[in-house]
Amino acid sequence: MKKQHLFLFIGLFISAVTMAQDLRKTLGKAFTSKDSSDYYFKIAKRLVKTPAEEGQYYFCKNARCTDYNKLDSAIVYGNRAIKILQEVNDVPSLLTVYNNLCKVYRKQGQYDKAVDHCLRGIRIAEKEKKENWIAFFNATLSLTYHDFESYPKGIFYGKKALKYWTSQKEKSPDMISNALNAIAINFDDWNKPDSALYYHKQVFRYYKGKDTLEIAETYNNIGNTLLKQKKFKEAKRWITSALKINDKKFELSQGNKNTYYYYERATNYTNLATIAYELDDFNEAEKLFEKAYWFSKKSGNAEKLRDFYMQRALFNKKRNNLAKAVEDQESYIKLRDSVFDEQRAQTFSELEAKYQNEKKEKQLLQSKAEIREREIEIKNKNMQFLILGLISFALLCIIYLVYRQQKLKIKQQEQEFELKSAISKIENQNKLQEQRLAISRDLHDNIGSQLTFIISSVDNIKYAFDIQNEKLDAKLSNISSFAKDTIIELRDTIWAMNKSEITFEDLQARIHNFMEKAQEAKEDIRFEFMVDATLKSKIFSSVQGMNLYRTIQEAINNSIKYAQPKSVTVSIEPHANGIAITITDDGKGFDREMVMMGNGIHNMQKRIQDIGGHFELVSKLDHGTVISIRLKNQ
Repeated sequence: MKKQHLFLFIGLFISAVTMAQDLRKTLGKAFTSKDSSDYYFKIAKRLVKTPAEEGQYYFCKNARCTDYNKLDSAIVYGNRAIKILQEVNDVPSLLTVYNNLCKVYRKQGQYDKAVDHCLRGIRIAEKEKKENWIAFFNATLSLTYHDFESYPKGIFYGKKALKYWTSQKEKSPDMISNALNAIAINFDDWNKPDSALYYHKQVFRYYKGKDTLEIAETYNNIGNTLLKQKKFKEAKRWITSALKINDKKFELSQGNKNTYYYYERATNYTNLATIAYELDDFNEAEKLFEKAYWFSKKSGNAEKLRDFYMQRALFNKKRNNLAKAVEDQESYIKLRDSVFDEQRAQTFSELEAKYQNEKKEKQLLQSKAEIREREIEIKNKNMQFLILGLISFALLCIIYLVYRQQKLKIKQQEQEFELKSAISKIENQNKLQEQRLAISRDLHDNIGSQLTFIISSVDNIKYAFDIQNEKLDAKLSNISSFAKDTIIELRDTIWAMNKSEITFEDLQARIHNFMEKAQEAKEDIRFEFMVDATLKSKIFSSVQGMNLYRTIQEAINNSIKYAQPKSVTVSIEPHANGIAITITDDGKGFDREMVMMGNGIHNMQKRIQDIGGHFELVSKLDHGTVISIRLKNQ
């Protein structure tokens, strides 16, 4: 049974995928077919099953009608597509539909609606961070404002588009030429021909050889600018080239007559007709104007028809056909006013407003009861808003209390963690201290007792036997003294190990005791120990204290052994952000460059560096030695 369900699910899935693929293929045929487009669209309509597929259906209908100049149908299908594409969040298709509607409204001369749809598209593109679409819509705005004869705005938006496209790593010649042409035609109709020609000719930087088949528009626009400069023969060469390029493109497209086919030829023939009558070739102008009229009507573009009527009116005026000139002039004015007469549109608006006011006055008595009902309804809504506000406030209070409680909980957890860390640290320190104590006990009980045994044994040998050999007696005495010194050193080590911290007073007492013993051993040397009273509260770690003690001890021993001093001074005092220890003797000194440093000095320097201090030894022959130690507070 389960296998049957599985096979059924797989069959339905494959069927759905196949139908979706069939729909895409059918819509592709409907969009590209010359004569059977309606047939394929009917088939596609039957294949639609989901909102997304329905959105794609209307999207393709809108695109087909836009390209083949069915403007009213393009608007109907475009609005349907927008509604569905917004629901299914198909952003790329949605932006394309907005662009198509911009084109349609621009052709119809409804420039306000064209601008509105461009701006809607830009808002969506900005939200989705699609910079290329923003640039594309800016170029369309540039063209729209050109047709509306608002040239500064047209140039502004064209330059925004151009800035984006030229900043891209992989440059698109189509997009760059589109922006350049938009800027140029605005300058052209703004009577700035030099700027227009500059931007038009920039297009040729991006197109070479056969690629110029894509820029017939640029050839025509350059000819149009030259035409306005009265350079008729040069203008004719450019526009004739544009017409030949358009014919070649039509041939390569296998006779596909879309909206661009009519639009481009309407422009070409209108410009060529204008050149013919400016050169007084009225017969040629007549023929060319007939073609221009046919293509302008087929293009469905308000701007092309407007330009055609204006140029033919000037032509008829020049050949003294005043009746025809007036007729064309009226057609031009009628078409232009339908697009540009803002004053008339405002008058219509004022008349409609007046009519509405009169109608409202008549209905005023009837609406009073309704107004009262609305007031009651508003009052009820206000009460609902008040209740909703109170509920919202209560919810905010609850949220705040929960947040505060959570914050306190987190803080408590942090404190508990800190406490546990501190306890763990203390426990580790206690274990370390216990290990130190155990080691110190072992040193004292084992090594200490063995050293004591050695001393006792040596002394017993000396007293038990009558030793006549002076060298042997001296050797035994040296062994006894060495063992005693070793016990003293061992006691100092045990003293440091038994403490995690060493107070300055402890260190001071050890140094003082050591110097007293040195004084007893060397009565001819004056030992002096000076300590600043402010340092009594100073505390060192066991490592710091032991290293300082050993360094001072070694410095004094070196002075006694090698310097033959009369006095040795140890001074400890505050210094900057720490303490300064100075060991000075007035012995014979030495030249550091002539004497190889022994292990003792290297060991002293290493001990001080290990505790983060600075060690310095200064000695001069016959001028004694000074050892300086600087230790920062920690």
